[in-house]
Amino acid sequence: MKRLIALALCATLATAAAASAAHVSVPTKKPGALTVAFGDSATGFAAYTLRGNKAEHPRGYEADLARAVAKQLGLKTVNFIYTPWTALFAPGTKRFDVSFQEATITPQRAKTITFSTPYLDSNQGVLISHRAKKPHSIADVKKLQTCAQVDTTGLDWIKTRLHPSKAPLQYQSTAAAFTAVQVNRCDAFIMDVPIVLLQYKTNPSAYGGIVGQVVTNEKYGAVFQKGSKLAKPFDAALAKLQKNGTIAKLRKKWFNVADFKSIPVFH
Repeated sequence: MKRLIALALCATLATAAAASAAHVSVPTKKPGALTVAFGDSATGFAAYTLRGNKAEHPRGYEADLARAVAKQLGLKTVNFIYTPWTALFAPGTKRFDVSFQEATITPQRAKTITFSTPYLDSNQGVLISHRAKKPHSIADVKKLQTCAQVDTTGLDWIKTRLHPSKAPLQYQSTAAAFTAVQVNRCDAFIMDVPIVLLQYKTNPSAYGGIVGQVVTNEKYGAVFQKGSKLAKPFDAALAKLQKNGTIAKLRKKWFNVADFKSIPVFH
């Protein structure tokens, strides 16, 4: 009997040691914990209450995906913090392990940070104000007062592809841009389709509608400090979540992809 108890105790200790080793092997800033950063609170992605630097009780696709990845990595604790969009792609040390901010993967951004493999696809959407004349083409959008968030692919598209008749208004946050549309200061906010669509659904009476999208075939990636050793195990976890159907379930929970496809494409 004593021998059986001793064997059982050894097995328990071995299991505990293996679990501990698994935590140590995941290169996070705090052993056993994943520190996840969000930008502005975003409906459907990561809506939360900001207290100091903490993003409390986040709800949305990115929040659930972060928790699922942490569980896949064997990490029991997930700490959510805030970090501004304007500092996301700056070179240097990051305060987070990984950040989810609906960041499109681009070669330019990848010079200063490391991206995960993609976790969502997107085009650019056109959200208009009540005052704006409804556009039916890119040529019509060109005549409107456009706006965008700084350092976004939406702003880049306006400057390099649209070449509007009026210089685009630029805002530090998505919240400020949405407000500009609501008060008719901006006629057309150019931003990722999922972001503008989910915002519009929360308060449709505040806007003139999402009238079109421009096909840009963008892919969102989670952001790491340049050269982070966490990127490889993180990508492996994403691959497993993709294979076992978790990511598909989360997309169904938070998005109706059919709604994305129903928005007319501008040419």
